[in-house]
Amino acid sequence: MKIAVFYGGRSCEHDISIITAVQAMAHLDAEKYEVIPVYMRCGNLYTGDCLKDSSFYEKINVSKCTKLWLIDGVFYTRVKNLLIKKFSADVALICCHGGEGENGVLQGLLEYNGIPYTSAQVMASAVSMDKVISKQLYSGLLFNTVDELCVLREDYRRNRDNIVMHIETFLDYPVIVKPSSLGSSIGIKRVNNRAELFDAIEVAAGFDRKIIVERALTDFIELNCAVVSDGKKTVVSEIERPLSWQDFLTFEDKYLSGGKGMSGEKRELPAKISSKLGDSVREISERLYADLDLSGVVRIDFLLSGDGKLYVNEVNTVPGSLAFYLFEPLGLSYSDLLDMLIRGAVCRYQDNQKSRLAYNSAVLRNFNGIKGK
Repeated sequence: MKIAVFYGGRSCEHDISIITAVQAMAHLDAEKYEVIPVYMRCGNLYTGDCLKDSSFYEKINVSKCTKLWLIDGVFYTRVKNLLIKKFSADVALICCHGGEGENGVLQGLLEYNGIPYTSAQVMASAVSMDKVISKQLYSGLLFNTVDELCVLREDYRRNRDNIVMHIETFLDYPVIVKPSSLGSSIGIKRVNNRAELFDAIEVAAGFDRKIIVERALTDFIELNCAVVSDGKKTVVSEIERPLSWQDFLTFEDKYLSGGKGMSGEKRELPAKISSKLGDSVREISERLYADLDLSGVVRIDFLLSGDGKLYVNEVNTVPGSLAFYLFEPLGLSYSDLLDMLIRGAVCRYQDNQKSRLAYNSAVLRNFNGIKGK
């Protein structure tokens, strides 16, 4: 079976995606799969054995790679003025974080080309990527979410004072300001007063046209739980508690602090919480996975306030390292997790095909040209 591993892309999380992909390629069973890297850069696709070598990314030079074109489900390369078939993929393993690799754009491209893929589908990917819309959806499903407001960059730059006054009318300080469609804590700031709010919105607006402003919890812990399905069996992971002295986990906490795993963040795994709370986290995680029609592996992030109230913070449809470390305490290895993802992609693709029956319409037979009625 040929597995095309997609990663990179035009995203602030581009480098994290590379790490996830290199890890995944190393853990795909070579006896089961032919692994083909597909590196996304500046809107183009590249492949080549050099991409499997982690040292390549110390100084990226795509001229050493083979450029690809994806046409009707087949990957081609160009020789002079001719397109030559390079390979076809049985499954696309998506290791992209953020941008077009996670927000449904890549998923739509793969669906259009008839290639099964290992993440949430187009709508679920797009909704989960947008923190404003997703929080409205969680509230509609009767889950607790922290109070928030949405600010559009254009509105803010037209009338900064009125926008800030509107925020202060409905939210008390401190607040958290962040881009609506970014991950890895990029562009996030905790704000304690008006001057800081102006600055934080400007920072977030540099990354996204839509900004979310949330009430900041002052006494809380974070809890993360992942869910994966192979199309027949659903597995809910162990629960972790990320540890940081910050009011939220910064990019540096997650990836550069020298902790274990791909992400450098320090974690308590399993989280030292009551069995009752653990059951609630797992139950909500599994319900969100089903209610949002998710697929592949996702990580749900929660906030637990000091008074014991559990909030759904966000759903990550392509989590860092594919959240493999959360399943290891259950005896599910990284290779086993990848096997589940691949089986799930094929199962969902086959199920979708059953729903796409042709409908024979008489409309065109009765069409009499542009002047016809």
